[in-house]
Amino acid sequence: MKKLLVSALMFGSVATAAPAFAQASGSVDVSGTVAAKCSAVTPISGSITLGELAKADGTVDPAFAGNTGGLSRTFTIKCNGANPKLTVEAKPLVNAAATNSPNGYTNTVHYTATVVATGAKGGSATVADQSLSSGATSGQVGDRLAAVSNNLSLTVGSGLTADSTAILDAGTYAGKVEITVAPAA
Repeated sequence: MKKLLVSALMFGSVATAAPAFAQASGSVDVSGTVAAKCSAVTPISGSITLGELAKADGTVDPAFAGNTGGLSRTFTIKCNGANPKLTVEAKPLVNAAATNSPNGYTNTVHYTATVVATGAKGGSATVADQSLSSGATSGQVGDRLAAVSNNLSLTVGSGLTADSTAILDAGTYAGKVEITVAPAA
């Protein structure tokens, strides 16, 4: 019986000598970033057909009354940052085949391209560029872009020539409007 009691006491002392396991805890930080960006849901592309550019007397029709399909186009743009920058550059309509227009005639028609952006708070921002002046025109939206379809529109109008009495050379005229919507810097 003595041996059994000694064995039991030794077992008990071994069991109490083992260290107890404690709980371990801590935390892990998780982070990420979102870069400011703008993307076109509907591509900024297409065409505006102005039709006959001249009035009956051969001078430019400032209203572009011969247009087909309207003078405006709309686009859907998504920007995740506040106050995106709009840049518009109207490039003149040029009759490339009429390379040597005599005095009183012209192979170039100018116009104004106007871009209107709808803001998230209900207002709008307008940036207009005239092809008669070189370079682009830029402006800030002053708000976030509205998260709706067709939140950006382009309208072409106010046709003119450098000499208001110039007669347009016959032929095909081509130009373009370049539009950029970029996150604020």
